[in-house]
Amino acid sequence: MINTKNRPDRHTETIPAGKRVAFCRCWQSDKFPYCDGTHREVNAEQDDDVGPVIVGAEAESSDE
Repeated sequence: MINTKNRPDRHTETIPAGKRVAFCRCWQSDKFPYCDGTHREVNAEQDDDVGPVIVGAEAESSDE
């Protein structure tokens, strides 16, 4: 079960410095492209083990 909701194949996101974002990889999240935990249901139904990809941006350095 991949992309049954006709989600876009690509997404561009700017992540603020020091923040982390969880992106959906099951394609079923109601908050797509962000993970909302729907993969837990998908995993149980499909006997799968997919989860989000978590991406972080390093905090800006305060070196002066």
